[in-house]
Amino acid sequence: MFRNASESEAEREQRIEAQLGTNTLRSRLIVVGGIVALIAFAVCAATGFPGAGVILVPIGMGMLLGGGIELLLARMGG
Repeated sequence: MFRNASESEAEREQRIEAQLGTNTLRSRLIVVGGIVALIAFAVCAATGFPGAGVILVPIGMGMLLGGGIELLLARMGG
């Protein structure tokens, strides 16, 4: 892409590493959110609201799979 003339190679690498660190934190939070959604479904089912699973289970599984794949790709790439 376009290089900043005042940015050295070391500064550029540090900036890229910082961006990657932020992405893995976001992916971890997505995975934790998925686990929380599945736990919320378990609580709802235990208290007698099994219909909540229609919403919570797909959201939780999607978050788990999406965040897990992002973490896996970040680990393989870096």
